[in-house]
Amino acid sequence: MSYDFKLRREQLLSDLPLNGMVVLFAGKGVKRSADADYPFTVNHNFAYLTNIDEPEAILMMVKLSHRTSVTLFIRDIDLTLQKWNGKYISIEKAKEASQIDSVMYVSAFESSFMSQLTRTGVNRLFLDLERLNLADRPLAGELFAKKIRETHPVLVIENIYPTIAKMRTVKSNEEVKKIEECIAVTRSAFERMLKHGKSLTREYELQAEFEYELKRNGASPAFDMIVAGGVRATVLHYVENDELLAEDQLVLCDMGASKNFYNSDITRTFPKSGKFSDRQKLLYNIVLEAMDAVYAMIKPGVTFKELNDAVISTYAIRLKDIGLINDRSEVSNYYYHGVSHFLGMDVHDVGKIENMVLVAGNIITVEPGLYIEAESIGIRIEDDVLVTEDGYRNLSECIVKSTSEIEGLMSNG
Repeated sequence: MSYDFKLRREQLLSDLPLNGMVVLFAGKGVKRSADADYPFTVNHNFAYLTNIDEPEAILMMVKLSHRTSVTLFIRDIDLTLQKWNGKYISIEKAKEASQIDSVMYVSAFESSFMSQLTRTGVNRLFLDLERLNLADRPLAGELFAKKIRETHPVLVIENIYPTIAKMRTVKSNEEVKKIEECIAVTRSAFERMLKHGKSLTREYELQAEFEYELKRNGASPAFDMIVAGGVRATVLHYVENDELLAEDQLVLCDMGASKNFYNSDITRTFPKSGKFSDRQKLLYNIVLEAMDAVYAMIKPGVTFKELNDAVISTYAIRLKDIGLINDRSEVSNYYYHGVSHFLGMDVHDVGKIENMVLVAGNIITVEPGLYIEAESIGIRIEDDVLVTEDGYRNLSECIVKSTSEIEGLMSNG
């Protein structure tokens, strides 16, 4: 497993210009209130290259004409805090997990960093400068860049984030296996929830059944789960999950498991009563048709836009057939999101989507939906799919999806 991490570092170093240095930060806990922090989440680009899940850790990689070097810095051991918070990772354990021979304590980082700048000829510094919005909280890389610009104004600072993001879009066999493990846990949790679906009366009760099974399998929720009954399913990011479920409602569940840095992202929609009405079944099967249209297109060389256009084209015909629309332009009234995103260490995983073509090794979601507020119906069906050399493999095919499969499982609850 650690072999993957070593290969990634070697690949990044090979792409680095001479006299370049990469510095990546694991990050640290964010204050919640009083003396409490939010749970620590390691920076995923850092973890992708190190296999280390520790706050305050730092990775430094240098490429010179005559050598390359990789150094990992971990927290200095605080014997008092260990009594409160548990043992810190040791140098030996960090070496084993990361397959990095040079591991030091963070207290040595500043002198090591300055030594590279003053003694080796390093003239370009590469940092993870990820920022989605102007109002985002600055991450460690950005804060470090600000500090270095003040002390070393002539040093060239560049953003390594796009390079690592591109690497992360192509999954290794080990990564695929980890995502399949998350999908297997999601399947078990969904089936548990579905078997209790008819007897439970509130959205959060269904959520509790799902999350119990995750915890029982050593996993955690990959994101804020959506359990949306009736009209609430037409709101894409409804996460309150606190309403009563009516017998005649469809229930949309957007759910996933997170384990060993990776995630699944699955959506299923089912009838609270255990039986689809004729209208619900008609609309549900139209969404499945759109899904099949996307599957028929998935292969290397296809763009995300082309996949989404396949959904719109299917709906333009089928929604007109049933009298819901009169013109293709009206599809957006009932389908108002994209059909796919990358999946991996992040649920909406890194990688440029616009104008990007699929390549073998991508893992993407396929998630067409229909949202008809006037009928209090929201339907979304989502699978996790691996792009292969000649097409695709549906990694979540094992999770029940057809109306007959769903009704059958609920009848046995």
